[in-house]
Amino acid sequence: MESELPAARRRVIESLHRARRPLVLSHRDSDADSLGSALALGGAFGQLGVEAVLAVHQPERIAPPLNELPGASAVVPLGADLTTADHDLVFVVDTASPTLLGGEPTLREALLQSRPVVNIDHHDSNQHYGAVNYVETAAAATAEVLWGLLTEAGIPLTPDMATNLQAGLVGDTLGFQIADTSPRTLRAAAGLLEAGGATHGLPRRVLNARTIAATRLYGAALAAVQTSADGCIVWTCVTQAMADSVDASVHYSHGLPNALQEVVGAEIAAVFYELRPDRTRASLRSTGRPIREVAEEYGGGGHQLAAGLTIQKSIAVAQRIVIDRLESLLAT
Repeated sequence: MESELPAARRRVIESLHRARRPLVLSHRDSDADSLGSALALGGAFGQLGVEAVLAVHQPERIAPPLNELPGASAVVPLGADLTTADHDLVFVVDTASPTLLGGEPTLREALLQSRPVVNIDHHDSNQHYGAVNYVETAAAATAEVLWGLLTEAGIPLTPDMATNLQAGLVGDTLGFQIADTSPRTLRAAAGLLEAGGATHGLPRRVLNARTIAATRLYGAALAAVQTSADGCIVWTCVTQAMADSVDASVHYSHGLPNALQEVVGAEIAAVFYELRPDRTRASLRSTGRPIREVAEEYGGGGHQLAAGLTIQKSIAVAQRIVIDRLESLLAT
């Protein structure tokens, strides 16, 4: 794969300069890296004199402070109107599988099959579904990948673009704490600072900032933490009832999986989110044992030590299924 990267990089850069009506997509349930990368790429097209359309599934669910990132207010819903729009290229960032875009399958197929797709990512689970696939698995974040691409392409970074990429770097590395943080990751951080990014402002808030309602929900979820008998697995649930009780949304509970990793003795952390009575999302984190395979068994994915999945089950049933599977994983 490494030998293919230089050729793919050239093709991505050519696509950036060739696009005249680009559509930029990132995955549902936006995080700092997916949204920050998409916004920065949209800014790059602006630098080239081209107006890009940025879309994600249900952008109204983007929680503070991510919805405060420069340009976030311009993101549109992933809707059927995009399939008939006159886009010449589709750029998909930080999305290992088309399924992760969200929306109806027929809508995704219409968007991705009628136009050439440029797939830019850093997940080693990426399915290489594009006409051009640029997947740097050694990168700590897609923001790091884009920093390198835009620098090589000679596209100047504005302060807003730098801030968005900083948010992605900070978010995916947990403030440069994860093992994937490399010398190049730190060079990217330095380059973004030099470009005028707001290192001491919004990007740093990405990790911990939350509203009063979200703070109360966070506290309720921490109070509900459970653990396996040996303490190696810790988990909690964020239910609709909990969210309603503090006038918050279930989606306003970011940071919980990483917080649970700090529990002494914990090897695997899990947070279950009640999306609907019959639909549950789970975020998994591990300090060493690969857990991506568990997520993939249920149609999810991610990294070896940080993954997610969605199950068409109630939160109680989903919790039992996933925790049983994680206990089986540790037992082997």
